[in-house]
Amino acid sequence: MTQISPVRWGILACGKIAHEFAAALKDCPDSVLHAVSSRDVRRAQTFADLHQAPRVYGSYEAMLADSEVEAVYIATLHPLHLEWIAHCVQAGKHVLCEKPLTMNLRQAKQAKKLADDHRCLLREAFMYRHHPQTERVVELVTSGVIGKVRMIESNFCYNSGEQPESRLQAKALGGGAILDIGCYTMSFARLIAGRAHGRLFAEPLELKAVGHLDAKTKTDMWTTAVMRFEGDILAKTTCALRMNHENEAVILGDKGRITVEMPWQCPGTIRVELDEKDSAQEIAMPKQRPLFAYEIDSFTNEMRGRPIAADAVAMRFDDTLGNMKALDWWRAEIGLGYEADAVR
Repeated sequence: MTQISPVRWGILACGKIAHEFAAALKDCPDSVLHAVSSRDVRRAQTFADLHQAPRVYGSYEAMLADSEVEAVYIATLHPLHLEWIAHCVQAGKHVLCEKPLTMNLRQAKQAKKLADDHRCLLREAFMYRHHPQTERVVELVTSGVIGKVRMIESNFCYNSGEQPESRLQAKALGGGAILDIGCYTMSFARLIAGRAHGRLFAEPLELKAVGHLDAKTKTDMWTTAVMRFEGDILAKTTCALRMNHENEAVILGDKGRITVEMPWQCPGTIRVELDEKDSAQEIAMPKQRPLFAYEIDSFTNEMRGRPIAADAVAMRFDDTLGNMKALDWWRAEIGLGYEADAVR
């Protein structure tokens, strides 16, 4: 039997999340870190030394010219995603791009067309969606243990302080809570609302939202959206960059509830409480592999012609498009726009 060589990865931009990705690659036998790139070659070299990358580039273009790079992980600022997706696929590279895939739905559709035109795989990186913990939550929902799903609550909040020029908060850098972390809470609500009706995901029929736009940055620092899905499933999703809150997800049914502690930075604990019982069942999810390893394996499997299983919770591209559409709606509700929204 012919042995298949590991997928050779290049990392485009060397920020904090790229370090997590590179560390996870070491746990993926079908992948290997081949090259790293940054606009600061010294930063790229430091990154490469830490993660044992054999090739270092002081520009993104130079790395994309490396014919041995097969797949690229994009970890740039949000407004640069579409541009570098385009450059990657034009160079014949498959792309796993950090969330949000793009700034809006229109750009996401553009990105998809570019990838299809160049016969390259393009996926949005949502690491929690590939983790066994998320699979277990979906199994519990579809098993009917809590009965019919009535309501979903999902929160992702932390206090980053006042950083008006940071990538988290500056409008020109794609700052704001919805795009940075609201994409997680929205994707979870859509996933559970869909699985409650036997589908991979669902789209909101109604959405109302309120939020606080910072006076300096004009970006959202905290915001909540309330939605109605098919079957009158209601969902409330909250994200914040300037306040702390319980980062958990709760699924309420007509027979009980499921609470997911640490739904994004898996693994955590899943707690099942039934109305007819006084005690709760706690399912502690063991940490077996780095969080990012699961999405890497999923992506390389697709590259190798092994598609995502029909019932898997992994993020498909039609799911990405639905999530971007819902995020656009959420932003419109609170009056949050970016330069990318005005470009036609």
